[in-house]
Amino acid sequence: MSNSKNGCKLFWLLLAVMFWSIAVPRLSFADDKSDDKTSDKPADKAASVTPAPGLTERERWLLDQVEELKRRVAELEAKANPVAVAPAPVAPVAAAPVASAVNAPSAQPAPASVSASAGGESSSNAANPSGALSRVNLVPSPVGVSPQENKPAGPPAPTAPFAYADWTWLNGNARNKDAVWDSKYFTPEFRVDTNYIEDYNQPKDHTMGGSTESFRSGEVQLEQLSFGGDLHVGNVRGRILTMFGLFATTTPRNDASFGVGQWDLRGAYKYFSEAYGGYHFNVNHGLNIDAGIFVSYIGLFSYYNFDNWTYQPSYVSSNTPWFFNGVRIQWFPTDKLKIEPWIINGWQSYAKFNGHPGLGGQILWRPKPWVSMVFNNYGMGTDTLGVPGRSRIHTDDSIEIKYYDHPERTLDKMAFSLTGDLGCEYGGNGPGTVVSCHNNSKGHPKQSFAGWMLYNRWWFDKDLFGITLGGGVLDNPGRYLTLLPPINGADAVSGSPYFPASPGSVYKAYDGTVTFDWMPSQYITFRFETGYRHANVPYFSGRQGITPPNNNPSFPTNPANFVCASGASSGASDLPTAETNCGTPGNAAGVWFPDLRKGQANNTISIMVKF
Repeated sequence: MSNSKNGCKLFWLLLAVMFWSIAVPRLSFADDKSDDKTSDKPADKAASVTPAPGLTERERWLLDQVEELKRRVAELEAKANPVAVAPAPVAPVAAAPVASAVNAPSAQPAPASVSASAGGESSSNAANPSGALSRVNLVPSPVGVSPQENKPAGPPAPTAPFAYADWTWLNGNARNKDAVWDSKYFTPEFRVDTNYIEDYNQPKDHTMGGSTESFRSGEVQLEQLSFGGDLHVGNVRGRILTMFGLFATTTPRNDASFGVGQWDLRGAYKYFSEAYGGYHFNVNHGLNIDAGIFVSYIGLFSYYNFDNWTYQPSYVSSNTPWFFNGVRIQWFPTDKLKIEPWIINGWQSYAKFNGHPGLGGQILWRPKPWVSMVFNNYGMGTDTLGVPGRSRIHTDDSIEIKYYDHPERTLDKMAFSLTGDLGCEYGGNGPGTVVSCHNNSKGHPKQSFAGWMLYNRWWFDKDLFGITLGGGVLDNPGRYLTLLPPINGADAVSGSPYFPASPGSVYKAYDGTVTFDWMPSQYITFRFETGYRHANVPYFSGRQGITPPNNNPSFPTNPANFVCASGASSGASDLPTAETNCGTPGNAAGVWFPDLRKGQANNTISIMVKF
């Protein structure tokens, strides 16, 4: 019986020793919280313990060993974790990734499955042998910090591209700082743009030409009505923005790829300015792959007038693409750089003109909050209808600098944008179609595009008012990027004998505008603009207009042919034959001609809203 009682006492004593050895680290944390509780005299602490009476000699010896173990542990604690000394380093433990916002291209999503014990003691100890040894407190955690909290933080999540600064001052960027409404899966967008333009040439048919923004004179017109937005579900993304108003007619008519093959591509796409879907990969600061119709920023200015510093941009912007149809890849290696390749059907085209697709890309670099640089390049595309052997190359480069920023002053901001473009076409099929990038090499006409535009903007009274002054020049021999005036309803497919765009034809132009904006809210702009445009050949609508007499939309004449003075079609695209068919052989008196002028001055008033 005596041996049984002694064995029972020994069992409970050993159990107490085990619990004590586990509790020692916890007690050491509590003791280290204040100087008066620090165990700096472990020997005295051990001597103060009096053994309980009634123990055998062996039990007393075991108890002495326990007390000696406690003293040694206390000494080791004092050496390993002295007061005011940094704790011993702990092997790093991988932190669980953090799920990101859906539309933040920089974020890293959580893995598909995460252990339930991630971040817990058992999991961390499995990855961190030093942490496991803390059970006997040989390498303790910092004072007042649990083993879970002692894990070093993982690398910070990449920041969203360009999120380090406010870019609403840029020409071509919307100036909204706040979203009216947002949700987990959808961010809506609404735009409306209404204008009144007064052309000093006073065309009697109210029809203006040579622009992608100014279409009717002396009338209130709805230029754009768009609604849609961005969809984002996990890493799946999409965007749709409808296009109603004048833009739904005036933009598609500049695409000649409609003339290739069957199906009404203009009818299929005309009511969409953007429509694409894609996927976001958590690579660097983001990687997006999108397919569909997306905007082109060749020429710096945005497709949408609300985003721009002026209503009528210069030729370098107005005569270059507003959209592409194809695939784009947006890669953000840093939060200040975007690299964006394009694989597209062609130069602002719904379809391919010939056999080759268009290849290009953009590099956007914003190294500082006050500077933005964009470099666009395009090539390989065979973008001339009916001439498969002719290729196009183009480069478009811009810089924008905000050189003054004092929001506390009346004149609170100043910035400028400078854009330069160079391009050409080369090759052809057969006599009369071969062109060259150089000066009539081998007798082939030069076909090129060279231009620049410069704008400066001033903001006043905390961005309540804005003034922009600027303009540009253009030289486009061959006229392959010169906008065709809508003479008798002509478009890029039909062409017009009144303004041929053939090898050897010339076109040089310049323009300038002064723009005043009143912006009482970030969602609306009242714009007042006056401008002048000039070309070296008759190009802009004059007083008699560019619509034939007795024109009846129900019985249109072919815009590819000359029109007789009576309003009937001549049935011919060459002038001698047209003169004969119109009853005045050798005399142009029987042929109707549009009233074209070399200059155009106009005033524009517009109200633009974007939510």
